[in-house]
Amino acid sequence: MKKVWILHHATEISGYENTRLLECLEKNGIQGWVLEPKYFDIIVSRSTNKSIRYKGEKIDMPDLVLSRTGSGTNYFTLTVMRQIEKFGIPVINDSNSISVVSDKLLTSQLLVRENLPIPKTMLVNGDVDVELVEREIGFPCVVKATSGSKGKTVHLCETKKDFTSLMALLSSIALKKVLIIQEFVDAAPGTDLRVWVIGGKTVVAMKRTAGNGDFRANISQGGTAELFEITEEVDYLARETARVLGLQIAGVDLLFDKEGYKICEANSSPGFSGMDQYCGQDMAQRIVDFIKLKIQ
Repeated sequence: MKKVWILHHATEISGYENTRLLECLEKNGIQGWVLEPKYFDIIVSRSTNKSIRYKGEKIDMPDLVLSRTGSGTNYFTLTVMRQIEKFGIPVINDSNSISVVSDKLLTSQLLVRENLPIPKTMLVNGDVDVELVEREIGFPCVVKATSGSKGKTVHLCETKKDFTSLMALLSSIALKKVLIIQEFVDAAPGTDLRVWVIGGKTVVAMKRTAGNGDFRANISQGGTAELFEITEEVDYLARETARVLGLQIAGVDLLFDKEGYKICEANSSPGFSGMDQYCGQDMAQRIVDFIKLKIQ
């Protein structure tokens, strides 16, 4: 029987996505385990069966690893993934693509290099030249940390005064950190598209609408959603984003722009409870179908 590991962190170890994935793996005759990266020990050697321990014990290597560590991926998690990759075991998504996607500025740089549309972006470090931000980006603007997910590190500054106040607050609590500042794409505030790409194919798109007047259209933050028709442009942008970033499974977020769409970000471990609930999908089965192709 084929074996699959799902790498995930403790906060949602028994959540909806992992439960559904394990159910679908079992239904398709595949043994599945959810493992936490922090419990691995790495031994660098030429021997596969001696190089990895889990909770101090020898563990049989899987046929494939599905990494769902997302924005919580740290150096140690990447090291675990690289050790597994060293022995030719497929890891989806692999350590390189997850490392790239976790860096929001690098993601933007790679997309721009391929002439893909993104919001105008600026990186600042420490003291911020507010006048430069006003000239280059303008207000309102979106302020982001260089990493993070579910909109938790994203803030909208509607005016120059709001922006100045936020920078003063960060400075006062010794958080003069590297920040990303982006233009606010306001063609359809509070709405966006989450588009899934699996194995280079755009499989489903969902229009998300924010709740409580929030500008972030995250279902986890109280938004709602509905199925959205995949147009030629949506298909192209989603597939190209996944290709450029090296993602075999991707959740690509598109913003509605006056002349089409702009790419907001890509997720290496997209949640799918909202897609299942609001759009009648079975995303776990779609993922397992792809896994079966990789290990057959």
